[in-house]
Amino acid sequence: MSHYKNQEFDFVDRTKLIIEQYDKLELAEAEKFEVTLLLNCLIGLLILPQQYWFDSLPTDLVSQKDWGINSNHISTIKEETKNVKDVARHLRNSISHYRFRAFENKSNNISSIKFEDYDPSNNKTFEAIIPISSIRQFTTKLTNTFAIEMEKQK
Repeated sequence: MSHYKNQEFDFVDRTKLIIEQYDKLELAEAEKFEVTLLLNCLIGLLILPQQYWFDSLPTDLVSQKDWGINSNHISTIKEETKNVKDVARHLRNSISHYRFRAFENKSNNISSIKFEDYDPSNNKTFEAIIPISSIRQFTTKLTNTFAIEMEKQK
């Protein structure tokens, strides 16, 4: 038996493909779970590959144009700046500790997710309400960022 050498690389590549392939599926409205799939992909990207590439995430400020997350989506953050690395860490903590809630629009479709993070003393360190389209853009950009880091290590 041999060690699977490209596990972390394949995980990122396959996650990106899963997101892209979902748009091509023809499903009945009652069988569409795009938000669940998107959150599962985000969970995987924020938790699993972080051991390899999380430290290389940019410290640029999040922006709607580049990352899909507008600084106005974030109402609370412990850090002085709303940079990509810190926002990703708080999203990771929020999801890992199941501190997120979905909000529905008038059509009963999930339109946004509220993420919260707390320190060990239970003080809120992060709160953001992010539209689904922004979460998707952030997840795609995160995947692409990790892919670039993977190429550097090959």
